[in-house]
Amino acid sequence: MLSPPPNRSVNDPLLKAATDAVAAAINTKFPLDEVLGPELSRLISISASVVKRHGILLEKAFAEALQASNRFEVLHNPAIPITAAADGLVSSNTAESLARLSLRYDQPAIRCVNQDLVVIDARAGWAGAYSVKRGGGVLGPRLRKPLERDVAAVRLLLRSFLRDQGYSSIDITTSACIDWFGSAGLPPHLTVQGIDVDAHFGVPVIATIERMTCHLRDQLHRTMPGLLLPLIRRFEALQPVAALTEEGVSGMSVAADLDEGPAAERATSGIFPIGPDAIRVSSHSQMHSTAFAGVKVDGTR
Repeated sequence: MLSPPPNRSVNDPLLKAATDAVAAAINTKFPLDEVLGPELSRLISISASVVKRHGILLEKAFAEALQASNRFEVLHNPAIPITAAADGLVSSNTAESLARLSLRYDQPAIRCVNQDLVVIDARAGWAGAYSVKRGGGVLGPRLRKPLERDVAAVRLLLRSFLRDQGYSSIDITTSACIDWFGSAGLPPHLTVQGIDVDAHFGVPVIATIERMTCHLRDQLHRTMPGLLLPLIRRFEALQPVAALTEEGVSGMSVAADLDEGPAAERATSGIFPIGPDAIRVSSHSQMHSTAFAGVKVDGTR
């Protein structure tokens, strides 16, 4: 019977959560894949489960790091109402046009978007709404497109939402997906890359994330002997497969993906997520407007 790794971090809530995540994965009964067999199936299932739990831990680590700075108030998983006007503007305007808008709740909401984090700097009059993504691989269109729409719509309504919650000093708002590993494939103007989060927020965040991630990995690796030994015994009992001949190997080729394409150029800085330290006084008046000449509303000028 595989035992959870020992909990050596009970005094640190974040590291304890990482330890508990590994223990929960170990104690989960996963379906057996008959092709993989019980030993390999269990190893892969536990590892994949810990990877998924890392995404949840990222939210917790971000919230802890930002709150520990004593600069920010952090709202976790608030539901932000989205109006038909916001959805209409997002679907019919460019990012450059939307960057000049901030809407009011002058009509009923048609849906809600749960944001992982809303980060508030009351002194600076700034707030940002963030969806935290692990970013270990490219999001397919079915996941990416609705996410892009949600992030853009929240950006239009965040100021009004927070003012309704009593945050009357908030004038500058932004929204983004935090792409921790950088491979989610979201548009640059809706993304804060993991390597940029310290600069974006103006406080140390990366160190907390890396501390949690290293602890999670160590806890997972401590389970490996118990997972690998039954697998090794299983492999040792099998008749070995004949090795490929040198001629067979030489005839094989591996295609390298060399298409790295140029980095996306930021034509207009106003469409990108802005951190609290990037606020300029001159931008305050621009964020208050609800409509401008040349901006299409529901497809009309």
